Amino acid sequence: MSRKTMVYISLMIIIIILFTGCGSIRKKKQLDDKVGATSADSHDLDEKEDSDEEIRDTLLYYQDDNGYLVPVVRKIPWEEGIAKAAISKMMDTDEQQIDFMAMGLKPILPASTVINGLSVNDGLAKLDLNKDVMERANAVDEYNMIHGTAMALCEFPAIDRVQFLFDGEIIDKLPHGTDVSGPIVPEDLNLEMGESSRIDGEKVTVFYHNRSSSQYKYLVPITRISSFDSMTLENAINELLTGPNPDSGLEFDIPLGTRLLGVQIEGNSANINLSNEFESLADHSENEDIVLRSIYMTIKEFSGIEDVNILVDGKGYGAKGVSVPTFINQY
Repeated sequence: MSRKTMVYISLMIIIIILFTGCGSIRKKKQLDDKVGATSADSHDLDEKEDSDEEIRDTLLYYQDDNGYLVPVVRKIPWEEGIAKAAISKMMDTDEQQIDFMAMGLKPILPASTVINGLSVNDGLAKLDLNKDVMERANAVDEYNMIHGTAMALCEFPAIDRVQFLFDGEIIDKLPHGTDVSGPIVPEDLNLEMGESSRIDGEKVTVFYHNRSSSQYKYLVPITRISSFDSMTLENAINELLTGPNPDSGLEFDIPLGTRLLGVQIEGNSANINLSNEFESLADHSENEDIVLRSIYMTIKEFSGIEDVNILVDGKGYGAKGVSVPTFINQY
């Protein structure tokens, strides 16, 4: 810890003690170190779901070289103030460098980040960061920092929106234009227009993949405005099969010419019938798993689907009744 940081913390402690004694702490700066300490929902954040479980699967967000937000589930040791611990895993700290190198992904919060406070009340999280975090290299980094952090916090059941403060103040916009004047809610992740999209088309989330410089394969959720009037499972798969935009830097190694022949839903299972071109995927084992996961995760966006059967010209492909993966990416 630097001398400047120690002096800053010491001054903050003295100020808090003085104000507490005088009974004049301003509500705007009354942000608790323990997440949810003033909220009736605090048990959803800080109480263990299982008293024997010391590790929590936590969805965090990072940025790749193309500027996409990439969700990754990481195992975090349970501790009081678990949401603060989650935020710290997205910071560019020395402790995280080995993990960032292994994933080949970038942190969304700079090394200078200081969490001044975090409180939760009635679904609203107030996150107070130091003003140094406002200085980001470009608009993409700035946007991803705000929205990735908000989405990570909103993964906790007690939080559905996040108000950002900077050294205790609410500001209107960050230097590159990101609006932080009001609470941030989870929104469409990596929104884009497809080649055949139309402005009034239905939105759909499809999944493409990439490989980082460290050879870590990961899926990227793309919220695409489609060419369809309504979004059915059949339309979603057809949108997936169109592939990523040519300039996206993303991949989808499905065999060329693969077409969707039909979709049949039986209870909580979906039968996806693809044309015979898909059969050749089995000859490329290095791509098979990530392509199947792309299909499974796209299907998972439709509630109630728990199992997927891939068929090729009506015949089973590989394992039948494969369970849809729980996590998009895991590290």
